Amino acid sequence: MSLSDPERLYPGFPGRDANQHLRTIPACAALGMQQRAAHSGPVVTSLDASLPSTRDADGRVARGAALVLADQATAGGVFATLAQPTPMMTLDLRVDWFAPLPTGRLDCVIENVVRDGDLALARGLLLTDGVPVGAATGRYLIGSMPGGGGGRIEDRTTILPPSTDTDFTTYLAATTTGDGMSVTPRPEHVGAPLPAFHGGVIAALLEASAVATLDPGFRPLDIEIRYLAPARADRPLVTRVVPRRTGRRAITIDVDAHQGDPAKPVAIARLLAMTDAPGEVRLVTLPHD
Repeated sequence: MSLSDPERLYPGFPGRDANQHLRTIPACAALGMQQRAAHSGPVVTSLDASLPSTRDADGRVARGAALVLADQATAGGVFATLAQPTPMMTLDLRVDWFAPLPTGRLDCVIENVVRDGDLALARGLLLTDGVPVGAATGRYLIGSMPGGGGGRIEDRTTILPPSTDTDFTTYLAATTTGDGMSVTPRPEHVGAPLPAFHGGVIAALLEASAVATLDPGFRPLDIEIRYLAPARADRPLVTRVVPRRTGRRAITIDVDAHQGDPAKPVAIARLLAMTDAPGEVRLVTLPHD
């Protein structure tokens, strides 16, 4: 689909088609993201679990890959509200998990976007075969790029290949440290042209660091990430885990990420985990005027 087709793209989407821009972002191309963004239709961004780099050791879509998807998909929702392609950066991202992730395709469908000047809040559902397995909320600052970079985002035209990594853990390539994890940046981790780590990759590292400390029987229920400063993709990214509360049924864990100075974190996160087993997921739509 191109801008000249009868079902044209939303005018805020960069590129000649809905997927061109995704394929110029290293982290999105590496995970094989695809997008639908026809004008007046839903904005849907997808992962295909047939690509090994999106999967976990059990063959399901990895939560880390789903976090990269959630970050990019909510940004796509904001693009749909713009009159022309405009840079933006993630201020915070929250993902709630409802059910185990699928072994097949995972979609993030944007439900609504609230604009407040240059601020935008996008909400969506993570769906597999129409069944919700999670929800995503992302807040963005329009007109800014990490590190203060700007320029024309549609000038990125190099189409990048998908990752050849055998699973998402190999793609992330995190190593364990004394109180967290560390990632040495790879080209496939890049989001903004600074170069900076993709916000979803930062989220994946923070989540993996927290989950690694969980006792057996606990499952992640939600994670919220706040982005404080650009995470440059030419320096290692290091996390520190701080358990906040450990109960019989619930654990709350804080994690921060820095690039050399622990007193200057570039992102912070809080994860909630529960012992409750997943139940039957039902989507209940309430009446409204």
